[in-house]
Amino acid sequence: MKNNTEPIKAAPTAQSQADLDRMKSILEDALYELGYDDTLVDILIEMNVIDFNTVDYPEHVEYQLEKYYGESIAWDDNLEEAVVIESSDIFLTGELGESWRASKGKTFRERIRDVITPSIEKLGLKVILRYDLVKSTTLSEELEGVKRHLTVDYGKFHSEIPYIDILIYDPEDLRVVAVIWCAVNLKNQIDKMVYWKLKLQTDEDTSTIKFYLVTADLDGTLKITDVPQKGRAIVETEINGTYVLTKENLQESDKVKLFEHFIEDFKKVREETQ
Repeated sequence: MKNNTEPIKAAPTAQSQADLDRMKSILEDALYELGYDDTLVDILIEMNVIDFNTVDYPEHVEYQLEKYYGESIAWDDNLEEAVVIESSDIFLTGELGESWRASKGKTFRERIRDVITPSIEKLGLKVILRYDLVKSTTLSEELEGVKRHLTVDYGKFHSEIPYIDILIYDPEDLRVVAVIWCAVNLKNQIDKMVYWKLKLQTDEDTSTIKFYLVTADLDGTLKITDVPQKGRAIVETEINGTYVLTKENLQESDKVKLFEHFIEDFKKVREETQ
């Protein structure tokens, strides 16, 4: 990600409504061609990532996005991740903000791992990515034990490590204490999370694992207007805790909170279960 970028001369707030509408139209077309929806339009305008003094067509926007974030934005959800990582770097404050900015993690899940690891390790636990269990056919004896305890057995058909992002485990008995699903955007994600949560609960070996979600909630799934959306209702009832990285107003509850509360809540749960 490029750090030193020429600032835009006229901030979006100084633009007329007609100019803002033009910006949004060009951005929507450009993002569509890159395979994204319009979720990032307002965020990119607010962050002044695009110099709209020099663009008139979607291809001009694509060039500036690639120049700013790198060519990888054209694949998967890398643009969403890059935007969230940068915007979080701006609004996170205090110790949490310092840990976030000090992280060398390139992806959202790596940043979350880096931020929580020091506090989790003080509790005598370890933090790893799911990737650490699948990246090699040759694992240490410790990681082999963790993998064995976490693997879901489908009988003669198959066995699989649940598709989660971060594992917190006890190095004494190698059992997983908690797993974290990291998602910058919750669209099409919640049903998958609930499936793996239920699979873990059906096995005695994994039934006590706590299941957490950390998200930027770019599409506003967790927002409450008149009534909660389906996604908000599901995470309130099925997930042990959901933690949101956002500068927007979040209607918090016992189960859905700002990310800054994660470590504090995890410590309480750990004390209660020991």
